[in-house]
Amino acid sequence: MAAPRQARSIIGPAGLMPVAVSVFLALLMLLPLGSGVAGYATPHLVMISCFYWLSWRPLLMPYGACMLLGLFLDLWLGVPLGVNIVMLLLTRLFVLNQLKYYKGKNRGVYWVVFGVMAFGLFLIAWLIMSAVAGSLLPVDTVFLQWLVTSFFYAPIAFVLGRLRRWIL
Repeated sequence: MAAPRQARSIIGPAGLMPVAVSVFLALLMLLPLGSGVAGYATPHLVMISCFYWLSWRPLLMPYGACMLLGLFLDLWLGVPLGVNIVMLLLTRLFVLNQLKYYKGKNRGVYWVVFGVMAFGLFLIAWLIMSAVAGSLLPVDTVFLQWLVTSFFYAPIAFVLGRLRRWIL
């Protein structure tokens, strides 16, 4: 009979890695790269990172970290305060409530679950921003951002998976 695997500690540099990687992806997301429309079509890398880490090690991405990452994005992007906070906190709630249904499935299932969740979150963000603006904002930019974010989930999750296996 094989010896049981010891549980790895969440204290120390390895335990801080998911938050540090998410902060790095936030900085990468905020770089002015590409064309003039890059601000509209930039994938939400922090949402991808939060979803990934919450799906694999939920204890390493607490509510406070999600809130602070969202606050950082709200302040930097100039969107109404609370939009990204709500999106990232709802990401955490969604994953913790639905993880039992998709954990252990293949990567395609994770991708579909992320796409459905992201669609709902971008719809909520669009509604909040429309309410703040006082009129319905064009939905095409939100749809494009959802499409780009959903497309980029697979390669970003692949890189995060390699990093997770290497560090944790």
